[in-house]
Order: sequence, then structure tokens, then C-alpha cells
Amino acid sequence: MGRIKAVCIGRQYASGGSEIGAMVAKKLQAKCYDHELVDMAIERSGISREEFEKYEEEVISPLHSPISSLFGSKHRDLTEAVFHAEGEIICEIAEKEPTVVFVGRCADSVLRNRVRTLHVYIYSDMEKRMDNAIRKYGISQDEVEQVIKRFDKKRAFYYECNTNKVWGDKSSYDLCIDSGKLGYETTASIIAAIVRASE
Repeated sequence: MGRIKAVCIGRQYASGGSEIGAMVAKKLQAKCYDHELVDMAIERSGISREEFEKYEEEVISPLHSPISSLFGSKHRDLTEAVFHAEGEIICEIAEKEPTVVFVGRCADSVLRNRVRTLHVYIYSDMEKRMDNAIRKYGISQDEVEQVIKRFDKKRAFYYECNTNKVWGDKSSYDLCIDSGKLGYETTASIIAAIVRASE
């Protein structure tokens, strides 16, 4: 089957996915792309940052025209431009780098049949995620649970529209791992070990 070239991390909000992605990359002496993809896609697409960030997490794949058609033409044009810009960049990076880590943005689907990937889903229980969100993002205790649920719903919609798979369902991934129970370091070590074992 060949060596795993790309680790694609999906994650529940405040489960540590971004931090773990960076740790995996460090262990593999690879690059990690998360929010950096936004800057690169803004430059590629020519869309203003304000417009890009507004639509970036609402992207609907142009392959899903029945869903896309529910939106106005301006929204549809912007979402398709964002989807294409990020997708092109993800493919270019994956083909160029010996090993790379992507956090979010449906990289697993974008890279399907292009390079060998490891699809990972990181989750944790609500209590730990609430603690993380309060500490890391400064969200108030009264609002934190609703914020987490809102972000999870948004990510699920984005993923399912663009991949034809179910966000968070074990059948959509090669590995589902509880970062709350195992901790970030152990989680990252497991993922890195799987990649090394494919060499």
C-alpha cells in the first residue's frame, strides 16, 4: 500500500486537535497545516479576508449542487471559490511534502486516491472540552456548552456536505482516539507511530 504521506485530523471543538496535529508533525519532522491554509487560500483566491473567513467554514462542495442551490448565487460563488482554493493547496502540499499533517478542512476527502492518508478523529468528553474552551478561548462558564455544541454542529455540516461521510462516525476514519483520556502527548505518539510503521 505504500507509506502514509498525509495525516488528516478531524476533531471535536476544544478536544485539542490543533495542538495534537502540531505535536504529530514535530514527532515526524513534518509540517502541520491548520489556520495557515486560510492565509494561503486567501492569496490564491483573491477573495478579501473578511469575506473568506465569513464563508470558509460554511463551504459547500460544488459537487453537491442540490445543497448549493439552496443558497444565493453570491454565497455559492464564494463557497465554491474557497473550497477550490483550499483543495488545490492541500493537494499541492501533499504531493510535494514527504509527510504532512492537515487539521480539518476535509483534507481526507480532498486527498482521496491521490496519496496514502491516515484519517484520524479526535474527541473527548464534554467536561474536559468545556474546561479546555474556558481556559484556551476565554469562553464563560454559562455559555461554553452551547458554544461547543454550535461549533460541533457547524463542523459536522461542513464535513458531511463535502465528503459524503458522517462526521464523528467511526466508519469515516481509520482511527478514532479520545484525547481526554489519553492526553495530548500519548495521542500524538500513537498517531506518529502508525505513520512510522507504514514506512
